[in-house]
Amino acid sequence: MKIRKLTRRSFLKLAGAGIISLSFTKPSFAGDTAEKNFFETKVGKERLKLIKARQSGQYKDDVISREKFKMAASHENPMIKRFYSEFAHHPLSEVSEALLHTHYKARV
Repeated sequence: MKIRKLTRRSFLKLAGAGIISLSFTKPSFAGDTAEKNFFETKVGKERLKLIKARQSGQYKDDVISREKFKMAASHENPMIKRFYSEFAHHPLSEVSEALLHTHYKARV
């Protein structure tokens, strides 16, 4: 019998499947609290306030950057244009691949 090594990815898949299966079962000790949505609890309401505040801050920053730099997309960013004109020369060049793109390695 061959024993297979448990990688990080397969562990996460297995743990995720376990969590999902537990979420479908209704705990018998919870009573009527199992019917409550997380965002209806006190902690959930506080977290929702923080999420909404962060979203509104990001939208405000986006509006400011659009008005200040007169750009609607990241490829119109003057810093990115300068990077490509002086260093990388064109998108997906070796320099831009090395500096701007993420490389993933399998971890065992």
